[in-house]
Amino acid sequence: MTSDSDDLEQQLRQNLKLRRELGAEVAKAKRRGGMAYRAGWVLYWICLLLALASGLYLLVTMAGAGILSLIAALMVALAFYGLGRAFRYVMSGE
Repeated sequence: MTSDSDDLEQQLRQNLKLRRELGAEVAKAKRRGGMAYRAGWVLYWICLLLALASGLYLLVTMAGAGILSLIAALMVALAFYGLGRAFRYVMSGE
């Protein structure tokens, strides 16, 4: 009985040690930075602003078109948003 509890304790300590090592490796791998990371986020925010601006522009200029202006504004805004997300994903490694 004592041998079983000693084995269990030893296995638990081994597990805890491995978890600490793995946690340290994951924290080191998740450390982000560098020029590409920042550029990815800058391009993402630029594309978000372009999406907002183009969507508003289309809504204002096509106000008489009704639902068509809303659909066009949404499509353009989603295209810019998707482009921004792609930039951020590729450049920042997310």
